[in-house]
Amino acid sequence: MPKQEAVSANPFDRLDPHSTALLVIDMQRYFIHQEYPFGKWILQVDPEEADAYFERVKHVVIPNIQRLLKCFRLVEAQVVYTEFGSLRQDGRDMPGWARRHNELAEQVLGSPVYPPFDHPSCRVDESVAPQAGEMVIQKSTSGPVNSTKLDQTLRVLGIDTVVVAGLVTDVCVAQTTREFGDRDFDAIVVEDACTTLGEDVHRATLQTIGRSFGTVLSADQILELLGRETARDRNP
Repeated sequence: MPKQEAVSANPFDRLDPHSTALLVIDMQRYFIHQEYPFGKWILQVDPEEADAYFERVKHVVIPNIQRLLKCFRLVEAQVVYTEFGSLRQDGRDMPGWARRHNELAEQVLGSPVYPPFDHPSCRVDESVAPQAGEMVIQKSTSGPVNSTKLDQTLRVLGIDTVVVAGLVTDVCVAQTTREFGDRDFDAIVVEDACTTLGEDVHRATLQTIGRSFGTVLSADQILELLGRETARDRNP
């Protein structure tokens, strides 16, 4: 992913590990590996952008999330994961937009793109796996607040700032940021720890977030704000 000009100013002098949480959004196997129906579906829809998406996930997003995880764990800050899926096998508990995607994929591939939670592909990928004691929140909506009480849980834990990374920029990452911004959290999106289909869509989404809903920073900036020397943390 080429380096771009910053899409928002950095208002932070530092991030307090005791009041900051890293939200790792939907880094699930089916969003990361091409062999699952989601990958096969987007390869059908837009092969060129799909290939670029999986390359960015592998070479940019995963390494930067690994760096963030290492840093947050070292400073003993809160780490939370989300998984997107359905409680019902037929996916009827998901919102209309997700059901429509599933119906289209059923017609093209014979299987839905968003699996139920009990499917192995719905788990967080091993490359960024949770450690013992880290929360994994299952949600059936693009943002976690609409189908869970994650915002309330984080308030109880004394969190007022969320650092958002994961997949995909213009859907679940953006919606998570909007939800937490609307609930008066400081919401930060890590621009090089998320991606989507199309670099132009990725950048446009980050610009929208930076104008209204939160702050857009790089992984290096997050590490610096948490008091870590970035050069020491480049290898997960």
